Amino acid sequence: MGMKKYSIISLLFILILLFCATVDRVTAQYHQLLDKEKKIFLGLKGIDSLAAIEYLNLKSPTDRVRYYDDFWVDREEERQEFEERVEYAYRQFARYAPLSDDRMPVYVKYGPPSRREEITPQKQLLSSVREIVRPAEVWAYKKYGRIFDFVRLGRAFQLISQSEFGEGVQIPHLEEVASDTSIEIQSNTPLEFNVTIGRFRQRRNLTRLEIYVTLDLEDTTDLIISRCIRLLDKNMSLIKEKKDILRAQGAEKGAFFDEINFWLEPKEYHLEIELADIRNKKVGKKSFMVSLIEYQDDAKEISDLIPATLIDDAFTHEKFNKPAGRVIPLTQNILPLYKLFYFYAEVYNLETKNGLHQLKMTYEVYNKEKMRREIVDVMIRDHIESGDVAYLAAAYHPMDLPPGQYIIVLRVEDLLSGKERTAVNEFALGLKQ
Repeated sequence: MGMKKYSIISLLFILILLFCATVDRVTAQYHQLLDKEKKIFLGLKGIDSLAAIEYLNLKSPTDRVRYYDDFWVDREEERQEFEERVEYAYRQFARYAPLSDDRMPVYVKYGPPSRREEITPQKQLLSSVREIVRPAEVWAYKKYGRIFDFVRLGRAFQLISQSEFGEGVQIPHLEEVASDTSIEIQSNTPLEFNVTIGRFRQRRNLTRLEIYVTLDLEDTTDLIISRCIRLLDKNMSLIKEKKDILRAQGAEKGAFFDEINFWLEPKEYHLEIELADIRNKKVGKKSFMVSLIEYQDDAKEISDLIPATLIDDAFTHEKFNKPAGRVIPLTQNILPLYKLFYFYAEVYNLETKNGLHQLKMTYEVYNKEKMRREIVDVMIRDHIESGDVAYLAAAYHPMDLPPGQYIIVLRVEDLLSGKERTAVNEFALGLKQ
């Protein structure tokens, strides 16, 4: 065991040395290029990294000119667009750290972003704020359905996360193919799944309970899932039962999402969820208490703050649709480092003027391990829409927040009435992408 561990450490050390040597060689070769050649090399890195290395390794300027001309043969319009992007990106993003700033290759490949947000952490007056998030930029490309998160490390902005949204994002989900039906099997093999809930006001003294489930599946061929959900009152008497047969849609394997809604009186309930994988003879069960009492007589004027893996304008299934768009909920306990995620909430009984409400939302992120004394990030948003109910969707970029436990507090100020409402949620960062 000791020799094996020593061999692994030695191999890692050799790989690190080889990587450093490669980086040093590329740096040395880059600085031997002419100014025009440097721009071409950096541009090629954005669209074809292998071509960029081949270009760099050529022995003479004549060889590089010939290679570059051959690369763009019969593509004059593409070449012109490429060179225009290279010139702009080099001036804007490559002045200080051309080899390590990731904004230039992204710009060369995708062009100008449809939205570019520059984030500069600022301290707030009259509060114990210690910002630990570095300056950052968020580039969104609506045409391509991509979002890029850059964080400044030293003199360069490095790409730490990229996310997708829109019609091109297929969401694996469980779809009902038969209702009022379930299949009971006997099994000692557990079926693992994650579940969480969201509580919303539907109307006075009627609360919408949303149940979110994710199930990891390795092979969906001929797979059938039996789902049974029971709601019991505090005396354990059955109130509602929903039985369905499900099939996996949208992918052959991966994490599959499900959502089930109930409309209930604002009371306390006992929730039981049972999923059965018929083909593989696995059964999973979860149960817990749910309290909706806060919604009695419209006393609660803000819903739960629900984390989501995606909120956008595309469509997957009607079960995920809300007034704010497609909301794909999160159920896992630990989220990937640096990866964009979202929050959804609803606010009720708002003051209106000319049919519109006006809100200011402040999202404060606290380090839970320091007992809420340290704010590590702040987002401020304005919201003006029609009606006395607000449907709020916010994207949150953790950027370079370190692993740990965090609390996010949403403070919603009704600018017409002056009233403030607050919702809280917790999340953990700890998994690399």
